Parts: sequence; structure tokens; C-alpha cells
Amino acid sequence: MPLIPGAIPVLGHLGRLGADPVGFLETLRAHGPVVRILLGRRTAYVVNSPALVRQMLVSGRNEYDKGGPWMSAAVQMLGEGLATCGNGRHRVRRPLLQPAFHHGRMPGYVESMAACASEQADGWAAGQTIDVQAEMTRLATASLTRSLFRDPVSHRIVRQFQHDLPLLLDGIAPRVLVPAVARLPLPVNRRFDAAMARTAAAIREMSRHRSAGHRGEDGYDDLLTLLLAAAPTADGTRTDQDVQDDVLTFMAGGIETVSAVISWALHSLATHPAHYRRVQDELDQVLGGAAPSYQDLARLPELQRLLTEVLRLWPPSWLLSRTTLTATELGGHRLPRGADLLYSASVLQRDPEVFADPDRFDPDRWRAERVGRAQRDAYIPFGAGARKCIGDAFGLAEATVALAVVLQRWRIRAVPGAKVRPRIRLTLSPAGVRLLLQERPVQDGPAGVGTGAAVPGVRSRKP
Repeated sequence: MPLIPGAIPVLGHLGRLGADPVGFLETLRAHGPVVRILLGRRTAYVVNSPALVRQMLVSGRNEYDKGGPWMSAAVQMLGEGLATCGNGRHRVRRPLLQPAFHHGRMPGYVESMAACASEQADGWAAGQTIDVQAEMTRLATASLTRSLFRDPVSHRIVRQFQHDLPLLLDGIAPRVLVPAVARLPLPVNRRFDAAMARTAAAIREMSRHRSAGHRGEDGYDDLLTLLLAAAPTADGTRTDQDVQDDVLTFMAGGIETVSAVISWALHSLATHPAHYRRVQDELDQVLGGAAPSYQDLARLPELQRLLTEVLRLWPPSWLLSRTTLTATELGGHRLPRGADLLYSASVLQRDPEVFADPDRFDPDRWRAERVGRAQRDAYIPFGAGARKCIGDAFGLAEATVALAVVLQRWRIRAVPGAKVRPRIRLTLSPAGVRLLLQERPVQDGPAGVGTGAAVPGVRSRKP
């Protein structure tokens, strides 16, 4: 198994990984399907083969578990919630929380998502330039609280988390690259610790309020109810820390990752007018100015392909890690027990052996006649196997609804000279996306064709 050249004493490859994480990981593909790098003095194994990553995720549950350097950093922020806990806890916890994401709940969720998106879009003004990531973060926060954390106390606490989330994400990266940095009296550490303390106190308040019987007339049949009722361990015990960890996990996933996907999608539409026009025409034809229902989502294939391509190029969970539970073999290489493994969805989904012209934005590559087994296996923005993201359908629905509502209400234009770049933290979100809003005349597309009265807003469907 090749050891990547360029390691320096003490730091190993940490310098290159810290300077350009995605670029450095991209270079490793040429060295083999499994390679070794040094994180300080510790060896980590980077898996570059889509087939081997899928083997590890789908059929290797007895050999691999959540762990390794990247996941350890996530645990510092999120605790041992559903996304970060070990396999044993996950096997017990996931079935208890699955009802919150049952397809039978999706029509109601979609209705709430559309209402949130309409309120957000109607608050903008013609000629306004919006910071897309900030606006979509607010939208994702509103959708999360209205769908999964429904009581007023939870609303306030999730908004507080939205404020602190950037501080938490900024503090994680140094802890991944140089774990000892967490012990230094640095400003970033003080901000991180203060944000974590506020978040933990707020979640305890939210849990106590709900546990005290403040459940509302409808019983608040939501995710928090399940979190408080479900026991996370085989012996039936549950602690306040268990609830905190799961709440943190769902808030981070429901805000940061969803807002990133919607922001990348709006940026892609604004910079690819041909695809913008096709999506806009589809929305006009299928929805005709109405808010989408759950049943409508399957009738928007252009928009679905666009989102699939966005997730291929910019998967929010761009880097993940595992650890071996026992000595095992992967791709003909022996791995010791306790080995750290890294894999990057961003790198796997830009493999030129799998995706032709991989850096080009091309939603049409997801048409049925162009997609084969290789592409499906390499596409893992939500993971795969038993640990696949529990909220994948929820997040995709939210992104689809948000785009459908916004694009029917406004015509968007990229701001000339805006410098858009990936912000690499635990997630891969866009920085610098700014869009100019213009009133959208009836039957108008992105090229400005058509005349008529401005669409005042997206209509709600009648019962």
C-alpha cells in the first residue's frame, strides 16, 4: 500500500491537507485505490475506490464502525447522536426515530416547507441583493422548527443554534488537523466553548419544557417527542446527554447541510442559464404558480436532476471516516484493528473513470439512459447501507420545495464580480453567493422573455 510522498517530520501530511483539503485528496486517486497518509505521526488510510467505499459501508458493518479522525471531531461538536454514534447504539436508536421520517408524514412536512419558503420569498424586494447562504440558513431553520421541533420554546432555541452554528463549525477544523489545539487558550477555542455551553443549556431547557408536559393541543407529535420517549441503549436507559446529542445532530443536519444544497443550486441556476430556463419552464407547466405538494415533487424531473448534480459536485458531508473493528482486508490490503480510514464523497463523485468530464455541471448526466451501475455506486452524498442518512428524503424534499417556491416568485441574477468559493468545514458550503432579485413577469424565463403582470407570490393550494 503506497505511502504518499511529501510528509514532513511531526506534521506528516497535515500541512497539505490543511492548505487545500479537497485538492490534496484529489491527488491521492492517482496513487491507488487505498493509500496511506500521515496525520502527524498517526497513519490514516484513504479509500479512493467507489467500489471499495461501498463495500465498506454496505457489507462491512462487522468490520467497520463510525470513528477515525474526522468523525472524532464531529463527536466533539455533536456528541454521539444518530449520525456519529457507534453501530451498537445506532441499531437500537434508528428504528425508534424512523417514524419521524416516515413517508406518510411527508405531505404535511412539504406543506410546512412551502409555507416557510413563501414567507421568506415574500419578504424580499425587487432590486434587492441577497446573501444566499444567510437567507437559506434562515429558511432551513424555519422549516426545521415548523416540521420537527414544533413548540415555541423549541423555535427560539433552534434560532439560537442557528446563530452559534458558524462558531461551532469554525472551531471544528483546527481540532481535526491538530487535536492538541483544542487545549490552547486561543480565541477560536473560547468562542467554540462558549457556543457549545449556550447550545447545551438551550437544549436542556427545551427538553425540560417538553418533559414538564407543555405539549400543546395536538401533543406536538414531532421529532423531539420521539427523542424524549425513545431509549437509546439496549438496557432502556436514557440520559440528558443522549437527548442533547441527538438534538444537536438533527439541528446541524437540518440547517447547515440543507442550506448549503439550496445555495449551491441557486448559484448553479444563476450561472447556467440554459438549465435555469428548463427548470423554470417545468415549474410553470407543472405548478402554474402554486406551491408544490408532496405528490408534485415526482413531477419535476428537471429540478430533481439539477439537485442530483449539485449533490454530486458539492456533497455537504464531503469527508467522512471509519475505524476497523478487527483486522481485515480491503482491496487486497491488510488493515490492522483500530485503523483510521478516510473517504471523500467529493472526490469519489468526481472520479473521471466514472463520470465523464467530472468537473462540468451537467444535470443531463442523470438521465436514465446515461446512468449505469458505476455512477449509482459512486454517488453517496447521503452515505450508503445501514448508516445512510435518516433524513435524506426530508432534505431533498425541502430543497425541491424551496427552489420551486423561490423560482416562481423571483427571477434571480448572479451579481457581477462575486467570488464564489467552497467553505470547507465539516460541511462543504458556498461562500460569496450573492444574487440580484427581479420581479418575474408571467410566463417569463431566465432570459427575460415575456411580459405580463408580476407574480405577487406563490399561491397556496386549496384543500
